[in-house]
Amino acid sequence: LDKSLQAYRSGDLIQALAEAGQQTPASDAGRLYSAALVLSVGQVEEAEKLIGQVAGKSREADALREMIAAVQNKTWTRADAAQSASELMAESYYHQSRSQLGQALAAARAATVKSPKFGFAWVRMAELEFSFGRTHAAQAALDKGLELSPRNAQGLALRGFLAAAQNHFPEAITWFDRAIAADGALGNAWLGRGLCRIRTGHAEEGRGDLQVAATVEPTRSVLRSYLARAFHYTGQDKLAAKDLRLAQQLDPNDPTSWLYSALIHQQNNQANAAVRDLEQSKALNDNRSVYRSGLQLDQDRAMRSANLATTYRDAGLFDLSIREAARAVTYDYANYSAHLFLANSYAALSDPKLVNLRYEAAQISELLMANLLAPVGAGNLSQNISQQEYSRLFDGDHFGLSSGTEYRSSGEWTQYGSQYGTLGNSSYSVDAFYHTDPGQRRNNDLEQLALSAQFKQQITAQDSVYAQLAYSDITSGDVAQYYSQKNFSPGLRLRESQEPNAFLGYHHEWTPGVHTILFAGRLHDYFRMKDPAASIPFFQRSGGAITEVSTVPQEIALRSDLVAYTVEGQQIIQTGPHTTVAGLRYQTADAETRNSVVNTFDQSVASPRVSSDLERFNVYAYHQWQILEQLNLTAGLSYDWLHFPRNIDTSPITGAEDETSRLSPKAGLIWTPTRDTHVRAAYTRSLGGVFFDNSFRLEPTQVAGFNQAFRSLAPESAVGLMPATRFETMGLGVDHKFKSNTYLGVEGEWLRSRGSRLVGVLTNSLVIPAPDTAGSARQTLEYEEKTLFLTANQLLGRDWAVGVRYRLSQAELTGRFTDVPSSALNASQLNQDEQSLLHQLTMFVNFNHPCGFFGQFQSIWSSQSNSGYSGTRPGDDFWQHNIAVGYRFLRRRAEVQLALLNFTDREYRLNPLNLYSELPRERTLAVSLKFNF
Repeated sequence: LDKSLQAYRSGDLIQALAEAGQQTPASDAGRLYSAALVLSVGQVEEAEKLIGQVAGKSREADALREMIAAVQNKTWTRADAAQSASELMAESYYHQSRSQLGQALAAARAATVKSPKFGFAWVRMAELEFSFGRTHAAQAALDKGLELSPRNAQGLALRGFLAAAQNHFPEAITWFDRAIAADGALGNAWLGRGLCRIRTGHAEEGRGDLQVAATVEPTRSVLRSYLARAFHYTGQDKLAAKDLRLAQQLDPNDPTSWLYSALIHQQNNQANAAVRDLEQSKALNDNRSVYRSGLQLDQDRAMRSANLATTYRDAGLFDLSIREAARAVTYDYANYSAHLFLANSYAALSDPKLVNLRYEAAQISELLMANLLAPVGAGNLSQNISQQEYSRLFDGDHFGLSSGTEYRSSGEWTQYGSQYGTLGNSSYSVDAFYHTDPGQRRNNDLEQLALSAQFKQQITAQDSVYAQLAYSDITSGDVAQYYSQKNFSPGLRLRESQEPNAFLGYHHEWTPGVHTILFAGRLHDYFRMKDPAASIPFFQRSGGAITEVSTVPQEIALRSDLVAYTVEGQQIIQTGPHTTVAGLRYQTADAETRNSVVNTFDQSVASPRVSSDLERFNVYAYHQWQILEQLNLTAGLSYDWLHFPRNIDTSPITGAEDETSRLSPKAGLIWTPTRDTHVRAAYTRSLGGVFFDNSFRLEPTQVAGFNQAFRSLAPESAVGLMPATRFETMGLGVDHKFKSNTYLGVEGEWLRSRGSRLVGVLTNSLVIPAPDTAGSARQTLEYEEKTLFLTANQLLGRDWAVGVRYRLSQAELTGRFTDVPSSALNASQLNQDEQSLLHQLTMFVNFNHPCGFFGQFQSIWSSQSNSGYSGTRPGDDFWQHNIAVGYRFLRRRAEVQLALLNFTDREYRLNPLNLYSELPRERTLAVSLKFNF
């Protein structure tokens, strides 16, 4: 017995068992000691038999019974407070089985205080500190534990996991080897070595280790899940499915197997099955009893929501993908994957003609947050690739190539490509995007080239730096939307280039959930515009007073050279049910603008050169409180001070500048009365910008799933650029999922923007009514939009999905030139009291077959009515129909698609006062090819 105790204290359980001979000693102390030994190697029935032979009541026997309850996930009630280190250790494991990891850590820490030389207690405390992500505290406790118990196999394995967390995989494998030598039946040691081998490119050897792990501990569900993932990684999907089924039988409450099953289904073109399995994984997440902190459980939930976003899109459920991505950010603001998929959701709403920029700020901001928070190896930096793996340990150092091409019979061509890679603690991507479109009318062409190089370096396990260089060049004619295609400008030419923009970011993770982010950038934008027949307001004066207003055609040319700088710091603190996000942002910009206006008599009316300054200071704080399991509340406050030019884009320009400030409250809630019902509500205020100042930002872009980050709210096609706009939004949404895989959603949103600007005008300096003098006039604009969304989607069997989406949007625009007296002739024509009501109904049928074939039929009905316009705008009422078929290769390595858009060849007229995505104006054939290796 003495020899066995000596081996036990050194951490050598195998030697301790051998010395004890697994024979029942005569004394109660010997029986309890032997019961503890056999229980430590999983022989529960033998342990219970030995405990049953102990005479009378024993605190040590109760401690072992509590350990057995923990192993069997049964309820245990302690009669009185734990006193000995052994009782505290049993209590720690029992709390772990209940997912009460804070109490588990407290009990383990108390055990080290009670018995400072108890090596197992120190190792146990190190395990729990590591589960909370506190690597320094885990390392210190582990050093003490292995000093006291140098052959503790679990401690040696933990040393390997600590090394793997820092990407030191060869070192980690060495520690796992030592753990296996100390205890060949320790599943965690085989698991750790297998994952590290896969990570370093030895997939077959790694899978073999995972098979051993599942063999030595056959009742652990999570080991079967990891083995299934390894089988899929090596192309053996039948074996993967078998182990996933076994994992689900072993532990019906463990979501891991459902998560991996969903990812495998998605890669194997089984979209409906992927949605169902991911939702099952999400539902089970809070029941998971593993070595994870409450915070990390929330991260799992955010990851499931993020993956649901992309999987919903595969099944054609686009609106659900946006809601899931937004909820993922709410669940865990520090989760990079949630930000990435929210950015992708916003990107799908972006205007390819780059005119209406409502979603630009949110998309850029979310992508920045994703790249700053993501650890090296967690994915790639390319914004062209949205498919991310859940477990980074299954992706070793590698290089990848992605490309996409789409060509339309109208002559439109889109090409993008990315070359990316991860090597140790470094990752990079080089992206290229090219888009050319001859347009759907004369002078409607656009050509865009964008290049980007991104690099990320993991300095330590907690510190990383991110750098990006971006270049773009855009040339176009008049690409704005018009109600009548005859109203375009036939001579307008635009060119904008950024040469280049440079960004640098730093991320430090103090502990899981506590992050500091620093971001800085320099932007250089060069803009050129020329229009030989631009319509400029003419304010005719007599005796100093405006007597008549009209418009006159003038030749204008404008060049602007902008250099802007931005710097921002953000602090994220997540502690239990509370999340706080606070930050500071400062931006400054200088714009050199040259403008010439030449009248029809070839006389120069104005040719000013103006230097304009922009300066912005922003401070914000948001707090989220999971007040109840079903209720999440958000409160925020931001303050913006803005010094800005009042007119730099409507000729003739002026050097006038102004400043404004705004204190903006935010409020939101997410209420989940049942597991499948979500109610969201939000109210926000904010202050817009002038150039890119409101686009490159880290401040949260959404509250309770409603976007609050706008570069503009009123469509630019109808209003143009409005500096320093004041935004106000309200939203209310309800969505529910039925067990029949039916999804219903109702959402209402009210958006308002108010602002004023100086508009370049011409006037006359003499009595003669001829425009010969540059001037400006103050215009106030108020835009209000009320929108109702109704969505219904249904998954049918294995392959089919159907859906309908109805959008009712009412837009109102009120505009006044405050400097023009009402007595002036035609003054009323300057006033705007315009309204537009748009009904849009979208219906689709989606088909995805596991062989890779997919197809979609889509019908879109639009009906619009307008009022308040001086000309005739009766609106329109029309249907368009689209059909697409394609094929996805196994593991989604490639995809080819053929689509016929607007196959009934239906032209239309829609007022751009309602924000809408431009539809094809004639029958169009589209062919696309994508691949990813």
